[in-house]
Formats: sequence, structure tokens, C-alpha cells
Amino acid sequence: MLAVLAHAVFQRRFRADMLRRHNDVAGFLFSAVGVIYAVVLGFIVVVVWEKYDTTVSNVETEVAAVADLYRSVDAYPEPVRSQVRSELSGYVDQMIRTEWPLMAQDVNVNPDVLLLERMAHQVETFVPKTAAESNAQQEAIEQVVRLFDSRRERLIHAAPSVPAVLWFALVSGAVSMLAFAFLLGSENRPAQLVMTAILAALIAILFIVIDEFDGPFSGSVSISDDGWVALQQHLKQIP
Repeated sequence: MLAVLAHAVFQRRFRADMLRRHNDVAGFLFSAVGVIYAVVLGFIVVVVWEKYDTTVSNVETEVAAVADLYRSVDAYPEPVRSQVRSELSGYVDQMIRTEWPLMAQDVNVNPDVLLLERMAHQVETFVPKTAAESNAQQEAIEQVVRLFDSRRERLIHAAPSVPAVLWFALVSGAVSMLAFAFLLGSENRPAQLVMTAILAALIAILFIVIDEFDGPFSGSVSISDDGWVALQQHLKQIP
């Protein structure tokens, strides 16, 4: 709306025949700038989409690691088995009640891994006495490493990946594209305003896409905690 309003005001101040004199030069520059801007804008859209897709995969890996670790310690003797499972259940509760709501509000999550550190210490310092316990410990250690790695990746990807300087470049490019559109002369000025509206709307939509996917845990396309909720219910059914 602002772009169309500004263009309408611009049209009132400059005659179409005067602008048409520069259509050849302005059209050439508009095409060149448009290609460059389209490549940059498209590249950023792809980058944030890949980040979102990777974050979804990391969350699924983290949930799966907790579930596999919960089952891996089945061969551990008491009270170690119950202690490890209690720490894992507490970690799942922490995800649902604390970390996910904070990430949904774009609040930096305090990397409180006390539950995981206690659990990892119990898994790694356990001294197996049978072959079954030794195999269970090896499997559990692998899942501990997998859990810590996926958690670290999730926290890294929760932060915005498009810095302020890049947003400045995107906005500057959008303003430049619209400015070149203003400099093109046309006999049918209402149709030219429609074209300006389409151009501005397309850029705005891509800006929204970038902003939404750059914050994978907030917004309308946020990653939900459904996996953790389902795991919480599943853990209660494991004897």
C-alpha cells in the first residue's frame, strides 16, 4: 500500500512522456538490479528453509535419543536404572514446561543441562558386571552423545541466522527495485500501479517467509512440542 501510494504521488509530479524518454536505460538497469536482487533474495529463502528443515530433523533426533536411551538402560541394575530414567523423564518435562515456551517467545534458553549431566555421569561411571550390562552401557553412551549433540544443534538453530546487516541489504534492495519501477514511464498509469503493487507484495511475502523460517520455534510455522508430549506419554507406559 505504501509503495502504490508513493508511486501515485510520484506519477502526479512527473509526466509519463518525460519518464518514457528514459525507459531504455531505466529498463536495462531495472533488469540487471532485479536479477541480482532476485538471486540474493532467493538464496536467503533457501538458506532459512534448509535451516528450518535441519532443525526439525535435530528435534526428532533429540526426542529419539531420549527414547532410545530410556530403553537402553533396561539392563542396568537398580537403583541406577531408576535414577537414569528419572533424570530423562525430568528432562522431557523440562522441554515441555520450560524450554519450548521460552523458544516460542524468542527468549534465549539458559542451557541448564544439570539433569543431563547427572544422567550422563551415572551412565558413564557405571561398572558393568555382566556382558549384558556392558553392551547396555555401550549403547547408552552412544545415545548420550547423540542426545547432547542434537540438543546443542537445536539451541544453535534457535537463534536467528539472518543478521541485521543482511536485513538492511534486503530492505535497501527492495527500495531500489521499487525506485526503478517508479522511473519507468507508461501510458496506462493505473496498470503501472498494479504492477508496482504486485512487485511490492511479492517482496513482502518473501520477507515474511524469511522471517518465519528464520525463527523455527516461533511464529505460524513453528516446530511444536508434539514429539516431546508423545514421548512423555510413551515413557509412562514403559515398565
